This record gives sequence, structure tokens and C-alpha cells, in this order.
Amino acid sequence: MKLLLVINSIPSSSTPEASPYRSKNRTALERVLEYALQIVSKESLILLGTEPLPEPLNGFRWILRPNWTLRDFLHVLRDVSAGYDTLVYVYGDCPFLDLSLTRKMLQNHDRYFADYTFADGYPYGLTPEILETRILEALERLVDNPQGPIQRDTLFTLISKDINSFDLETELSPVDLRYLRISLTTDTKRNRLLCLALDQENPTSAQDILTILQTKPEILRTVPAYLSVQITEKCPHRCTFCPYPLMGMDILQAEGFMPIESFSRVLDEGVRFCGDLVVGVSLWGEPSYYPNFPALCELVASYPETRFVVETSGIGWKEEDLNKAKDILGDRITWIVDLVTDQQEWYRSLRGEGFQESRRNMEILFSLFPQTSYVQAVRMEETEEGLEEFYRSWKARTPHIIIQKYDWFSGLLPQRKVTDLSPLHRFPCWHLKRDLTVLLDGSVPLCREDLKREHLLGNLFQQSIEEIWDRMGKVYLDHTRGAYPALCEKCDEYYTYNF
Repeated sequence: MKLLLVINSIPSSSTPEASPYRSKNRTALERVLEYALQIVSKESLILLGTEPLPEPLNGFRWILRPNWTLRDFLHVLRDVSAGYDTLVYVYGDCPFLDLSLTRKMLQNHDRYFADYTFADGYPYGLTPEILETRILEALERLVDNPQGPIQRDTLFTLISKDINSFDLETELSPVDLRYLRISLTTDTKRNRLLCLALDQENPTSAQDILTILQTKPEILRTVPAYLSVQITEKCPHRCTFCPYPLMGMDILQAEGFMPIESFSRVLDEGVRFCGDLVVGVSLWGEPSYYPNFPALCELVASYPETRFVVETSGIGWKEEDLNKAKDILGDRITWIVDLVTDQQEWYRSLRGEGFQESRRNMEILFSLFPQTSYVQAVRMEETEEGLEEFYRSWKARTPHIIIQKYDWFSGLLPQRKVTDLSPLHRFPCWHLKRDLTVLLDGSVPLCREDLKREHLLGNLFQQSIEEIWDRMGKVYLDHTRGAYPALCEKCDEYYTYNF
């Protein structure tokens, strides 16, 4: 088979690379080029990008466009692959692409007459995608949005739309590491730090990397991905499944909120330290009661690498504020409306009044944010009987449905879970690895479960985020050794994942 290798080196506008990756005196792209030239000759190597690069990288054949769409991408692949049988496709920010694994995939691709070959169970960034050039025209016909962006899973997503029309070959990992949710790429600060830490272990093969990732969980903790912030004290309900009413205040009448200047500092510290970041404003209290919600949206909008998440009861929203949020952030804001149940009497007993208002505001959100609005129900003893009906009724309207597990907050609430979802073997807490929780006064508890503030790590209004994150890391390291403080010992949220 005659091979063409294409390297996608188109930068991501949402996660600009503030500090380029360089390890052992080579950039990620230089390592990918070294890998590529052991598979094809220079004449059969093409790079996709947006602007010329300095020597020695501009000695290769580049196809440059200031802005790439999905249509551009597929047209270019079809044009450059004329005269070639097979296309090997990789990204230019994957410094750990494995040559022997690639050759094995190529052999199987050829032996089994596959149209498309991919790997499954490996962390992203170790293996290429391989496809026969003859299927590119068929892939173009499967495109719904020609002006849409190119994603890392674009080829697989297109093939999945008509999967029975293609012969697929899969290279299975000897151990399934998808649960780690890691990407061995250098597109974000979080991923770059992981790649640098992995490089320090001097892996020489994909198997080495798999072993390191399983035996050294400490290198998986880099910088936070999710910043959860309390912006207001007031809440419209005393929910029976929420510990907030037990925190010693009249939450129905509370008036405290985080000043916009303080929220700005929290956001600035988070972005400075983390780069890309998901910011949630629903820690405790109902975000609709914030005095100037559009101002929060304006602040988030000033950081293009951030996404905004609002979890709400659906109570208290002004339609004017929701329209402003749409104008300011568009689809960079995600809404999760906790409807609890579709049974009005159950709703009243678990949450209180507001059943109809929550549904009216859900309709407004669906009209304004159809792609980023989610309905949510809590799975617990009191709602289990009606949960399937809830799912079926909303499934007819939207695919965006979240069934949230019940959280007993380490024993603070009665245990109402229906089934035990915890893994057979405990692993270090996802939230200590990826989340940072900030209360109204700037104080940072160990996590959301630390309601009594027994493990305060510092105050983000007064200290740097690096100092606070480092203190949390000491507890995470204890987790990696199987040692847990009392709060963590009874917690069953350690395996749940936010972002």
C-alpha cells in the first residue's frame, strides 16, 4: 500500500498555547516529525496549519489556511491523497506517538482489508488513525455542518454515522485506561504538564507509558480543570437531599453575595494558573439571585479559554438576564436545571414550591440554549419509582439528560442511595485531582463535601492559587497511598467526575 501521512498542526483557538512544550530539547511537533519520517518519506508527508513556521519546519510541505472548516479539511485530505492508497492521520501535538504500535496497526489494516483502523483503550496521543483514501468522498457526504470546526474525533464521528458501511479494525490496549480521561497532547497547560512529567520517567514504548500511568498516579494531578464558586447565599428551597440548610443560616432570607471584584480575582487567578478552565457558580445558593448575573457573564466572556456552567433549580430567573447571557456568551454557557422529578407532589415534598416556574424557565432555556441546556433528576429512594418515566418523557425532547447520583455528604445526610456505584478498587479522588472549591468569603475547603470547613486550605482573596493547590496536593498524595482523612473515608463521591 502507498502511504500518505498527514499531520494536523492547526492551533486551537479556544486553548492558545501560552508556553510551548519543549522536552529534551525538542518540541512536540519535532518529535511527531521524527516519528512520521520513519513511516513515510518526506515527499509523502503533509502538514496542515495556519501560518508558515521558521526553519527547519518550513522545509516540509505545508497546506496553510488562516481559518479551517470541516469542509476545507475534508477537501484538502481528498486532494492531497490522490495517488495514495492509505492515509495515516495524526496531530502535531502528540509527542508520544508509538512507532511499533503504528506499524502493527498498519499491518493489520492491510491484512484485514480495513477501511478505517483506530486504537481503543489507550490514552489519546499514542496512536494514529489509518484510513483508505477511497472512503474520503463518502465521509464528505456524511457532514452535517460543513462550516463546523475540526475536532480530534472528526473522522471517527463521521464514520460512526454510517458505521455499517465501513470495515473497521480496532487495536485494543492490553489495559483499558479510558477511565483516566487523559490526553497525551500539548494543547493545554494541563496536558503539557502531564507530558513533561511523563517524559521525566523516560518511557521507551507505549507499554512503558501504560505502566507509568497505572503505577504513578501522582503525575496525573497537574492543574485544576473545574473551578466551583459560591456567588450567593440565598436559596429558594430547603431541599431534603441537600445539606445547605444545615449550614447554620436562614438560606431563604440570606442576602450575602460575592462582589464582582472578588469574583474577578478568583477568575483571574484560575485562568492564570490553569489556562483553559470550566467555571461553575452553583456551589451553594441559587445563582439566579445574584444581583447582576450578566456582569458575571461579561467577566467570563473576557477569558476565551473558559467555559461557564450554571446549575440551577430553575427558580428566580429573569428572562431579560437569560437573554443577556445568550448575547454575551452564546453557547459557551451550559445550563443544568435540577428538576428533581416530574411528579409535582414528590417535588413539593422533596424541595417545596416552584414546580411550574422551574418548567417555564426550562422552556426558555431550551429556546435560547438548545445545544447547552440539560435537565437533571436526582436518583434516590424517593424518586426511583418515577425515574424511568422522567427519562423517557424528556428523552423525547432532548438528549441532554443527567441522572445525578445521591450524595450523603460523608454521613451528614441520611443514606438514600438506591444502588452502590462505587468501583471495586478505590482510587485517588477525582475532585482532589481536578476541582477547586471557593466559598463566598474566598476560603477554599478541601472539597464540596467539607461543609464544616475542617480542612480549609487558604483564602483565594488573600493567597495565590498555587499555594492553595499545593496544600490540597498533600491530601491527594495521601489518597495515592491509601490513607484517607475521616471526611474522605466515608465519602462516595471520589469516583464522580465533573470536568
